[in-house]
Amino acid sequence: MTIERPMCEATIIPNVSLAELTTIRIGGVADWLTRVSTVEQLASAVAWARERQIPYLFLGEGSNILFSDSGYRGLVIRNRFLGFDRYGDEVEVAGGENLGEVIQRLNAMQLAGLECMYGIPGTVAGAIVGNAGAYGQEIKDCLVEVQTWSVDGIQSWTPREMQFRYRHSILKERRDLFVLGCRLKLSRSVADLAGKSAEILSKRQVKYPPHLRCPGSFFKNILVSDLSPEVLARIPERFIQFGKIPAGALLEAVGAKGASRGDALIADYHGNLFINRRLASSRDVLALANEYAEKVWERFHVRLEPEILIVGCGNEP
Repeated sequence: MTIERPMCEATIIPNVSLAELTTIRIGGVADWLTRVSTVEQLASAVAWARERQIPYLFLGEGSNILFSDSGYRGLVIRNRFLGFDRYGDEVEVAGGENLGEVIQRLNAMQLAGLECMYGIPGTVAGAIVGNAGAYGQEIKDCLVEVQTWSVDGIQSWTPREMQFRYRHSILKERRDLFVLGCRLKLSRSVADLAGKSAEILSKRQVKYPPHLRCPGSFFKNILVSDLSPEVLARIPERFIQFGKIPAGALLEAVGAKGASRGDALIADYHGNLFINRRLASSRDVLALANEYAEKVWERFHVRLEPEILIVGCGNEP
């Protein structure tokens, strides 16, 4: 894989606004920030943090995350690894590449497998961490290998070792692992892949208009297979879609749409879309999420689980 290789030492920047690094535009100040695009920079950044006994956190493009208003007392390390190489029906992609731009390249090459995921924000690494998916496709279905870095060295993982399941991988538990890149196996196609992606994007933009201040879907959808017959009996049959129960349907059933707390708003057209109207705080967002998650529990006996990563907030749902 061809990866850009600038200077070896990571540049550490003090006192950086986390709101400027996230799609929801919420968060206090991080004590330190660095951007890494080589293994040498990554290793030096982590060594810098460990020498000072401060925590560190890996970050991509800032979607799917909510930071505390009080900030982060440590080092934020942004993934800026770039690289894209094709080998027949397989491609190797660096973790810092934007997922949408990768899908555009694959579509142009007539390589199918991710075209329905077009419009999902964030990096390839972030998509792997959360096993991102949409409209019947998940990134795990195309993955052959994932390459990570930790203080123990570089390691390659098979999809089985990644322990993928719905919106989950082992990387959600192993926050010490930094995704360097992956190898994907696609299928050659004569279909209009770019047209399909454009169709998907138009659907997504109804829910996620450009520049909307939100982290993406706040709560995970519910797998029907995870529910007991007693709990499932409480769920209206019309809520069930392709073996899942949308969290938004449960939230809407308890009146979440249009609810607000301060500048935090639940969209009036989708119950699982939490928006920062202007100056919302993480406290406002989490209070709103807790309130309606509790209402869902009281009515349906279903515990909603955040799909986003919540960092440094004491009142997590």
